[in-house]
Amino acid sequence: MSKKMKSFDKIDFKIIKELSKDARISASEIARTIDINERTVRRRINNLVESKAIRITTIVDPSMFGYHSIADINLKVDEEIYDEFIKSCKKNPNVCYIASGWGKANLAIETRFLDNEEMYNFINYKLPETKGVEVINFFIVPKIIYNIDEWTPVESDFKD
Repeated sequence: MSKKMKSFDKIDFKIIKELSKDARISASEIARTIDINERTVRRRINNLVESKAIRITTIVDPSMFGYHSIADINLKVDEEIYDEFIKSCKKNPNVCYIASGWGKANLAIETRFLDNEEMYNFINYKLPETKGVEVINFFIVPKIIYNIDEWTPVESDFKD
């Protein structure tokens, strides 16, 4: 199930680069920086948001709130409980990422905890005690080096 790719150009790229540096930057400042009309910048930003190419949102740094214990966990979740389990993960404040997968594991979650004991209990007790859920493997993350909120497409992805 792939999405039809919308065509974006170099002006969109320049706007995205400016917004990725500072999402609070004004349209007038972007217009001055990339030397185009402010109305064009506003329209382009609206189009980028409406097409879901970008989201202008707040990125929270979990470590600033004491969430230093991080684990990526690969799970095998039975089909009968799959949707319900995903709903419960979305409600769990320790789960910050959920992805469907193929292979031995069919669900990957990223979790953040205030301490290692809380993380240990989740991985070793809470998940295995959930009927229809099997922990395939997990990876303790002592340090995130590069995160999704730092990624942007490359300029060659944009037409002239």
